[in-house]
Amino acid sequence: MPDRFRAPAFALLLVAASLAAALPARADESPLKVTDIAVCRDVVDRGCDSEGRTFGPDVDSVAFLTKVEGATGEAFVEHVWSFEGREVRRVRLPVRGPKYRTWSTKRVKGLPGRWKAEVFDPVGRSLGAVEFVVQPPRMDQ
Repeated sequence: MPDRFRAPAFALLLVAASLAAALPARADESPLKVTDIAVCRDVVDRGCDSEGRTFGPDVDSVAFLTKVEGATGEAFVEHVWSFEGREVRRVRLPVRGPKYRTWSTKRVKGLPGRWKAEVFDPVGRSLGAVEFVVQPPRMDQ
């Protein structure tokens, strides 16, 4: 490169680097953040009761609780329940404040196997997930 182009090219590089540093880390980051996430047998007083990652065959349903922060105005999240890698339920839940707990439940009785509950922001970005197992009934011999 000729010398007459080096100084302007270097200056352009410095300007581009300073602009990049001023931008958010990632343009595709959600303004919503999940600061607490759990699956449990039940929600009591807006908190998980009997939290776990493995549930016995006697469990009737499982709750998926998320604490969402960063909402302004009208916002919502979606809880997506998957069984053995296949989506089986999608629930749209309002987020009514800057720090808001919300939850959904899924009946799992008689459905032993691998489950996943995942939370998404309004444009479909994953904010977190929990995998869990429902155990099959024991066969007494």
